[in-house]
Amino acid sequence: MSRLEDVRTSLDVGFDGAELPARFARLRGREWRSIGVVQDFPFEDGQFEVVILAAAAVSGRAVRESHRVLRPEGRLFFTVPEKTGSQEGYTLPNVYSLVRDGFNIVGVERPRWRFFLKRGCTLTICAQKKNWRSASNRFRPYI
Repeated sequence: MSRLEDVRTSLDVGFDGAELPARFARLRGREWRSIGVVQDFPFEDGQFEVVILAAAAVSGRAVRESHRVLRPEGRLFFTVPEKTGSQEGYTLPNVYSLVRDGFNIVGVERPRWRFFLKRGCTLTICAQKKNWRSASNRFRPYI
């Protein structure tokens, strides 16, 4: 999967219909499932190419469930508030620790205007599902 236009099966978790980011909303014509914020996703393993989590749905459990329902080489997208000063939110090390066991982060995006306004900044994360070939262990004597 190299482009969003090639995605055939997607899942969004915790979004109302109007909240879904515009770049993903255009993909709705294909096989698209939407669920609310739940503990366990009611889908079989390896069913989706893309999972998009709303900020309210981001948790360790949701990330593990996303890993379960994603196909090999699947992508996980989510946006979280960035921690600035005393505000609640996530720092980049928090995000890396959240996804490190099952995903490789392939993109982090911040708004361009974040230097002007220190409040309300967000981190948009794109992570690709790890499999045994993409794991970071460089020494594999049996391959």
